[in-house]
Amino acid sequence: MKTISKAIIGLLVLSSAVAWAQQLEAPDLLITSVRLDPAFPTPGSSVQIIATIANQGTRTTNDVFAVEFKANRVQIGVRFLADLAPGQSLEVPVTWEATPGETVFRVSVDPFKTISELDESNNSFYKIVNATTHAFTGADLVVRRLQLEPEQPLAGEQARLVAIVANIGHGPAAFVSVGFYADGELLAIETLPESLPAGQEVTVAIPWTVEVGEKVLRAKADPNGELFELDEANNAWAEYFEFAPMPNRCAQIVSLEFASTSIVLLEEMTALPSSDLVTVFIPAIRRQMERDYEGVNVRFYLRQPTGIFSTVFFSPENRIPILGLAPVDYGNLRKDDRGFVFVGSFHVNRGLRLAPPELLAILFAKVASHELGHMLGLNHNPNGGIMNAQAEINPYLVQNEKFRPEDLEYLKRILPMDCR
Repeated sequence: MKTISKAIIGLLVLSSAVAWAQQLEAPDLLITSVRLDPAFPTPGSSVQIIATIANQGTRTTNDVFAVEFKANRVQIGVRFLADLAPGQSLEVPVTWEATPGETVFRVSVDPFKTISELDESNNSFYKIVNATTHAFTGADLVVRRLQLEPEQPLAGEQARLVAIVANIGHGPAAFVSVGFYADGELLAIETLPESLPAGQEVTVAIPWTVEVGEKVLRAKADPNGELFELDEANNAWAEYFEFAPMPNRCAQIVSLEFASTSIVLLEEMTALPSSDLVTVFIPAIRRQMERDYEGVNVRFYLRQPTGIFSTVFFSPENRIPILGLAPVDYGNLRKDDRGFVFVGSFHVNRGLRLAPPELLAILFAKVASHELGHMLGLNHNPNGGIMNAQAEINPYLVQNEKFRPEDLEYLKRILPMDCR
């Protein structure tokens, strides 16, 4: 029997090795660059968007595959190709009529997954483009730092958000405007009256009333895309801040966690680069959940908190028609429950990819608030509201959805703001 066991084990190992070797023999498509002609378009002009597609794998693509172009989530062209050999590359153009301001282009190769590749994670490329009537001067604005004055203000106090903005290009910036954001929401745009020469920096500040809890504060130079710059992707800086008072012993601590593969799905749904997802879209989900639970002693975190906490995990799974799942813990007896929001169940609904990202953030927040409600002890409510058993998936309708009074009264009772 021992001899037979060893033979079986050896066979399993050999089979795995053969499968691994076969897996290495495959194409690998990627986009090496995206350029514009003309490089600095004016609003209304006709522009060629040219993507360079390469096969860095070990096999020829023996099937037809697509290259898809999107401008701010709107498809502007699809091209179909075949038989791209290893080491071969080619340029694929589409025409776009330039719209004013900032546009985020997302170019995807093999978006319909007709080719089995060595690496399926390198098939997208983002490029930020500004279309403006201002002449290109060689300017390049960056935010070097974002800070608070005073350094450690308390919630409710008046403070200043201070951004240090530099021009690292080789020409002057005709004007400098900076947008300031808290959890993805615009606070103010400050515009300076004078130009900023190359190699110099300037301080831009706004007043801000400090909000309690963890916040993502962000500053972005040229937020409306009014300048041509050498690099349009380096304009923002974001920081996490935690503002006292800290949660008391009555509070429920909740961590919002996202699988890395969920981030990829959200990129496809929103057409936002991952940096904007992390600093704008996901903080907006948390902000909406804070509004849903206003008056309830719940504190939400995007960075993992210390101590005992519950988790709402944003999973890449597709469990249609299920959007989320969580245990019903009446009385909130466990403080470390785990609930799920299935991002994959949203991702398969292609209609959602046309909704504004800010409404998608609210939709995800409402489902997360629903699952957290179960974790705190709420059942489905036949009277509707956030605990409605039949989830509303239309992002235009769900934005005003709230807890029913009886549900909110229960939440406030088990999680009072004041400890006694």
